[in-house]
Order: sequence, then structure tokens, then C-alpha cells
Amino acid sequence: MSSFQETPLEPCRICGGALEPAFEGRVLDRIPVTYTRCAHCASLLLLSPTWLEESYSRTWTPDPDFGSLLRSQFVHRCLRRLRARPIRILSKRSRTLDVGAGRGLLLRMLLDDGHDAWGFDPYPQSIFAEDRISETLPDTRFAVITAIEVLEHTLDPVPFLRRLRDRLAPDGFLAISTELYDAGLHGPNWAYLAPTHGQHVTIFSRKGLEFAAQAADLNWVHSFDWRHQAFLHILVPRGRGLNPLKRWILRFRHWRGEHLQRKDALA
Repeated sequence: MSSFQETPLEPCRICGGALEPAFEGRVLDRIPVTYTRCAHCASLLLLSPTWLEESYSRTWTPDPDFGSLLRSQFVHRCLRRLRARPIRILSKRSRTLDVGAGRGLLLRMLLDDGHDAWGFDPYPQSIFAEDRISETLPDTRFAVITAIEVLEHTLDPVPFLRRLRDRLAPDGFLAISTELYDAGLHGPNWAYLAPTHGQHVTIFSRKGLEFAAQAADLNWVHSFDWRHQAFLHILVPRGRGLNPLKRWILRFRHWRGEHLQRKDALA
């Protein structure tokens, strides 16, 4: 007999679709869990994560993030490409907000670039920009809002995106990083499940992220690839977009920049 739960499941927290068991796992090294997949948007979810309070209370709050330096550098490079001509959807001196600022690495780089940069984190642990991070989400508007490795932690992903959308300037954009689930590629051994801390409870498929963006009155206009997968997703208020020529230039500039970055790293 399968150990999958057989009682009716709650609807998908992204699109409201029906959920079905996908595979089993274990979080915090001891708690058995069932990963569920949405029949409509094909996203992957953990239901009723009762272990989160314990997980977030550990000394590695919010998680043991050993890739934060490389990831922050990557996001910083992408933002610079968005402000270079002829793309220029980010001005050289912008009011920015980093949601889930963590230790403040990205925030520090934005400040050093001359941006009016601020951070929000309910679990502040900054050592690079302590005076710029708040424990409450600022109720003002920003030209750029970044949320790097945050969305997969949320239990209310669409309302969360709406709250960020409400704080965007009319010509602003969101830069959201999260890996995308593909049932044909990812199973119970996928590293992005992060079972050590169990905080990745809402893992989007491509269709799921599209649905969430539209539900939050946003358009998904571009994704930057990192390590051969779509990783940093650019969302703009509905009604705006990025024309095909600029998108092509941005893809080429990103490919060339990352190629030179890898070449320089091997020098």
C-alpha cells in the first residue's frame, strides 16, 4: 500500500488547481513529507509545513545559504546589463529595495553603485548594510525590487507578489530569482528541494510562475540563465513589455558577459 496521503488535498496555493502526490521525502533529517504536484500549473508544493518555526529558529536563519556570494554577484551583473544602453530599463541612480536582504551582499553592491538602496528582511542578519535594512516592508515606491531566493519560501505567493507590485513605481520592475520545477527532470533527489531546512515549500513550474505573475498584475518579460537554467526573472507592471530587439540584445550581452566572466575566473 502506498504511504502517500489519501485524504483530499487542499487546492494549489498558486493557481487553485487540484493537487496530487508526487513523491515522498524527509526534511530536517527526520520529518517525513509528501511533495504534491498541481494538476493545472504543474508546480510542486509542501502542504502544512508545521516544521517551519523550528527551521527558522535555527542558527543558520533563514537557511544555510552557501551560494549567496556567487548568486549576489550574478544578480548584480544582470542589473547592470539592464541599465546599459540600449536596454536602459534601470537608470544609473535608482531607488531600489532588496526583499529578503539577508547579509546585505547585494544591497552593499547596489549602494556602492550609487543607488538609493534599501533592504527588507524579517530575519535581519546584515553585516554589510545594517543601517539600510528594515524588519517591515516599506510602504513607498521603488524603481527596482529584488527578491532573491525568496519566492519559494512563501505560503502566499500571489498575495506576496501583489504586495511587491503595489510598491513598484509605474516604470519599475521586479527581479525575482527562483529555480523552476520540471516534472520530467526533477525528482526526490533534486538539490533545490533543500530538505536540510525544509523551507522551500512553494516551487514554481514555468506555468506556475506565469500564472502567479498575471494574477499579481505583472508581465514576465525576460529570464536570465544561470548555470544552464532560467533563474532571474524580470516582471513588469501589466501593460509594459520588452521589445524583441532589446530582448535579443539583452540575451547576447548576457551570454557574452557570462562567458567573459567564466574565462576571467579561469585566468
